[in-house]
Amino acid sequence: MGYDDSQMRLAKQEIDDHLSNLSNSSLASDCLINSDEVCDAAKYLKCNKRDGFSGLSSDYVINACDELFIHITCLFSSLVVHGAVADDMLVSTLVPTPKSKNGNCTVSSSYRAIALSSVLGKIFGRIVMNRYSDMLVSSDLQFGFKQKHSTATCTLVLKNRRIL
Repeated sequence: MGYDDSQMRLAKQEIDDHLSNLSNSSLASDCLINSDEVCDAAKYLKCNKRDGFSGLSSDYVINACDELFIHITCLFSSLVVHGAVADDMLVSTLVPTPKSKNGNCTVSSSYRAIALSSVLGKIFGRIVMNRYSDMLVSSDLQFGFKQKHSTATCTLVLKNRRIL
């Protein structure tokens, strides 16, 4: 069943107005998340990724209608205002992955763990990163999980140091 674009715009405007009214109250503006932030954060999701707990796929969010983003906006704003997070957003599932194709698959040391995080947790985390990345600082010695850095650079330096 489809939906009417004008009704969707009206619903979005009502929620944004409601959030605006909340921001004029005693709540700090940092506590309120708007639907544009949710939409922007959802763009960072990669296709065909599942969380291991609820079975929710990133594709459900990527291909969702605007109404879902409005509901997620309400959920996230409520979580921040009340200072509580749903347990489902905190769960990660560890999945064993072979380290190499040629390794001995009968030995546990031949595997590494991959954590499958909640899709909603990833969206929420991206909103936090988009808002506060300019205030977050990491060590100059960190190479992984950092923009414009690579663990390959660190490995190259270590290997070249052995040659010298």
